[in-house]
Amino acid sequence: MSHVNKNASPLHYQKQSYEPSWSLEGRVALVTGAAGGLGRAIVDDLRERGADVHGVDIAGEDVLRVDLSTAEGNRQMVSHVVKTAGRLDILVLNAGCQFVAPLHEFPDADWSRLRSVMLDGPFFAIKAAWQALTRSPGGRVVVTASVSSYSGAAGKVAYTAAKHGVLGLVRVAAREGAAHGLTVNAVAPGWMETGIMRGQVEAQATRRGISTDEVIAQFRAWQPGDRFVDVREVAATIGFLASPGASAINGVCLPIDLGATA
Repeated sequence: MSHVNKNASPLHYQKQSYEPSWSLEGRVALVTGAAGGLGRAIVDDLRERGADVHGVDIAGEDVLRVDLSTAEGNRQMVSHVVKTAGRLDILVLNAGCQFVAPLHEFPDADWSRLRSVMLDGPFFAIKAAWQALTRSPGGRVVVTASVSSYSGAAGKVAYTAAKHGVLGLVRVAAREGAAHGLTVNAVAPGWMETGIMRGQVEAQATRRGISTDEVIAQFRAWQPGDRFVDVREVAATIGFLASPGASAINGVCLPIDLGATA
């Protein structure tokens, strides 16, 4: 007759070491779009958690300047960080741009530019960083998506298409990275007071024949609470997803929109 240990967990074979920590001490992070409003907040949050953070952008101070729309630019940035810091643990893909025009008038060059920065760029970055991120368990990728990843928005065909596409990239990378202890997630911020939003205000006002104040009021009213999302709220969520405390969260896109898409 066999004897069963009644105290043994039926899931004992699934046990893994787990430390519910929010600290990033000893971790090396790379943040794209680091010179913008949200990018600076992300860099600050990760540094406050103890990470060694390397910022990348096409312009700005204290950042590595590379063209994030190309495969070579992404390979250069990953190689630079790995050579400088000796490793790469966290990849935050936050670079973005915008152009607003009706679909039938949308310039071909701007369609290519937005797609290259916000869809091709993240693919090239994850591909280039894959070996470093999967060298040991605990690698993290977080991509800045958008509420436009879930729905259409008039005048924003390229932005919306790119943000839809990047969710597919995140989900495939999450499935393939799981065996290596790598998690890949996205965040979907609502309206924030950033340079990209301010540019949209002007474009929307001109296209619709209303004042910028009216556009801003409509943007605010779209979100419950009649306020903008603070970039620090988004940065804190990204910092959490990059931490050991989020080790079981993989392949998701987390809305940070005050409940607007609820």
